[in-house]
Amino acid sequence: MLTTADTDPKAGIFSTAFLPITLMNILVVTSHAVNGFITTVIAPSIVVDLGGRELMFWLFALFQVGSISAGVMAGNFKVRFGARPIFVAAATLLAVGSIMGGLANSLALVILARGLQGLAEGMLISLVYVVIADHLPARLLPRIFALSSTLWSVAAAATPLFAGLLTQYVSWRVAFLFNLPLVLILILLAYKFLPKATQSADEPKPFPVRRLLLLVAALLITGFAGQMTNTGLLALIIAASSTLMVVFAALDQKAAERFMPPNLFSLRTNMGRSFTMLGLFSIGASGRTVYIVALLQSIWFMSPLAAGYTAASLAFSWTLAAWTSNRIERMSLRIAFIRMGATLIMTGGLLSAFAVWQGYFWLVLAGLITTGLGYGSSSPLIRQIIITQSPRQHKSIASGAMTPIQFTGAVFGAAIAGFCAIAFGLFDGAVAGEIFTVEAARNAGAALLMVFTAFPALGVLISLGLTTTPDHEEVEQESEALA
Repeated sequence: MLTTADTDPKAGIFSTAFLPITLMNILVVTSHAVNGFITTVIAPSIVVDLGGRELMFWLFALFQVGSISAGVMAGNFKVRFGARPIFVAAATLLAVGSIMGGLANSLALVILARGLQGLAEGMLISLVYVVIADHLPARLLPRIFALSSTLWSVAAAATPLFAGLLTQYVSWRVAFLFNLPLVLILILLAYKFLPKATQSADEPKPFPVRRLLLLVAALLITGFAGQMTNTGLLALIIAASSTLMVVFAALDQKAAERFMPPNLFSLRTNMGRSFTMLGLFSIGASGRTVYIVALLQSIWFMSPLAAGYTAASLAFSWTLAAWTSNRIERMSLRIAFIRMGATLIMTGGLLSAFAVWQGYFWLVLAGLITTGLGYGSSSPLIRQIIITQSPRQHKSIASGAMTPIQFTGAVFGAAIAGFCAIAFGLFDGAVAGEIFTVEAARNAGAALLMVFTAFPALGVLISLGLTTTPDHEEVEQESEALA
């Protein structure tokens, strides 16, 4: 048993004191990244094997809905029950979803398995941030975030090749079952090192079921946007889901026991500004994420693998920039990097849109790299501000909220991207075996990418409000004991 986790002020993330946290972070981030990237590669093979092409979208949508719902609950559950039981339960659920997906004999079961995986992954990735906030001293946050960025980059580089080889020479089913060894290690780490749940003297409060159902309904409605081809219906779905999300947020802010921290998107505090930028950057990324590979294939006739690796250049540059930004300690310099990062994200989007319109491949690549540099320069520092400047009584909820805010932005961004694609005529004129026509890809694709530069542009404006004066006194926290 460890009596204190920070006995040595020079101890790093791989020291004996902090190695359990680092291993949990590595396993959870790797699992989440691989499970996200791998589905894009194996989805066509699943449909060919099991049928149900018209439902393929839900392989992605239900995973996201599950991830967001669980991520929103993570901080609340940790406060109620402690990290250990929730971590073990989520890891077990990941195993169940993985086995179900690997053995499924219909697409409906695979989709259900993906939903269970989403619930588990969303809970695990959010809990990892909660555990980091509770047990890791502030001086080590840059290093753990730099490690996470590297893991995402490696996953982006290796997963397409790994998934392609599995699908071609073994089976897509193995892609589900690879989670099982990771789950076993996670459960062992949680049992050995995470603190036991502490019993509260207060009466347990009723679980806010209505708010949770409101959130899930909003997300499911948003999920249907990916299957809409009528512009009017698509606009109605986006409006309805947005309204439900606003109602959820309003009720949650008034509640005594919240899913989200108070003043979540307030522009009067550094934490609120940071959460707002996190959401805006995630929405802005969706237009590129959903369509960039298809645009590269349609305009420059690239293979799926070549187009995938071109898009992954963003992840590589993200990692390089994150290694630099994570070394920054002065608050004034952190703010400068966040502002620079927001500007680079917007500039990269503009470059990509112009390059698609004019047909300049190397300029598209430059735009993706520039965008990645922007995310790497800003996102890790935004997370550090949220963790270090959230009120102590809301630290677990704020830390757990970062991931669902990003996922929710991605879902809404994908819905907006679908709306823009139909409205601008991106699918017009395409025949069987063709994704988009070259003309539609260049004109409608460029217009779509331009629309999504508005979100990082708002992020640039919001970043100007960041101040060197912390919302709360930022002191070197003592990490809690690991039992």
